[in-house]
Amino acid sequence: MQHQTGQTAPAVTAGGPQRRRRPIGLSDVFLAPGRLLVRIFFPKLLDRYVLGELISPLLFGWALFLVLFVLSVNLFKLAQLASRGARIEAVLEMLGLQVVLASVYCIPMAVLLAGLLGFGRLSGDSELVATQACGVSNLRAIRIAFLVGVLLSFAGLAINEKVIPVAGRRFHLLETQVKAEIAGSVLDDQGEQKAFVIQEPDPERKGRLKTLVIARRLRPERPPHPATLDDVTYIGYEEGRWSHIIQAPRAEWQGATKWVFYDPEVQVRKEATHGNTITNQSKTMTVKLVKTPSQMLRDQKDADQMNYAELSEYIEVLKKRKVRDRIIREFEVERERKLAIPFAAAVLALIGAPLGIRKHRSTAGVGIGLSLFIIILYYVGMGFLGVLGEYGKVTPLVAAWGCNVAGLIAGLYLTWRRSS
Repeated sequence: MQHQTGQTAPAVTAGGPQRRRRPIGLSDVFLAPGRLLVRIFFPKLLDRYVLGELISPLLFGWALFLVLFVLSVNLFKLAQLASRGARIEAVLEMLGLQVVLASVYCIPMAVLLAGLLGFGRLSGDSELVATQACGVSNLRAIRIAFLVGVLLSFAGLAINEKVIPVAGRRFHLLETQVKAEIAGSVLDDQGEQKAFVIQEPDPERKGRLKTLVIARRLRPERPPHPATLDDVTYIGYEEGRWSHIIQAPRAEWQGATKWVFYDPEVQVRKEATHGNTITNQSKTMTVKLVKTPSQMLRDQKDADQMNYAELSEYIEVLKKRKVRDRIIREFEVERERKLAIPFAAAVLALIGAPLGIRKHRSTAGVGIGLSLFIIILYYVGMGFLGVLGEYGKVTPLVAAWGCNVAGLIAGLYLTWRRSS
């Protein structure tokens, strides 16, 4: 007896049941360019499979290191600003800008972790052994990781040149505005504001100063309030030796090059006055400084506010002003790091992939711990070489690229060991 259920059986052909195609959705349209690029750069199925094993730990590592090295350090400081009355939207924007500024440093770390975790899983599940049995060397899989590192290096270089300077300038502008809006004690509590140093070289004597001004803080002009310098010290030089010193708790800008020092204390070297004693009984004193407040702020630029070309121009300006060689070398090292740090992603990819290939299964904690050790070693070495570069013991090129060269040699050696 035949029973009719009212259901039609799926059509069966010689090749088995036919699969219904999923309708194309909006997500497919947005993902189509990315999938096309993946197929162009990774045409083989094995290449795309290895790439898929690297994507998840890559994103996980990027988020992990942002939390470890950015949010954990800056979140408390920004929370202090918010608790003192800073605008929440400004604080949140500063936090987002900090993430952008640190992204270039976190990309190489994430690439290293992705190589350790991704290749650790492939080797732990014996999938690399299976590919070797099919005649495919481990070098093929490591090459995929290296190519990912190279692509991310160029992406980091583009971010460093186009995004970081804009984000850096915006962050420092927001920081100045926020701190001007709230109580000045925030700066004292944090102790993170750099002192302002204004130097005027002697045009007649190379390498000697004419005046030196040091202030604890510069408050930007906010009409009707003028720009002010707090805890300011003015030092005048003659014949390469200081001749007089003016100290004041506050100095206000009066336009052009004039600054009014309030409650000044004047000290004059006896040799400059032929043994006479000079006393100051005035509550104010007008002093001429070579720079306006806007020029002072511009000269206090950090490297993260400039790209490679702007840093090169800034270094030339410092050389013309006969600034100390150590300061010039410091910016030269930072300029070379603009290129060296993004390409650390390719170097660390070449280290992480072969290190991830192990004969025994390991947990993710081992990969994270090993990546942290390598990253700390890498950046400590870069910091050590940077100090040597600032003092002229090594060239700025060696100071910036030394760790990359050492890492490249180590990566090539590890790759040779794993591919044999």
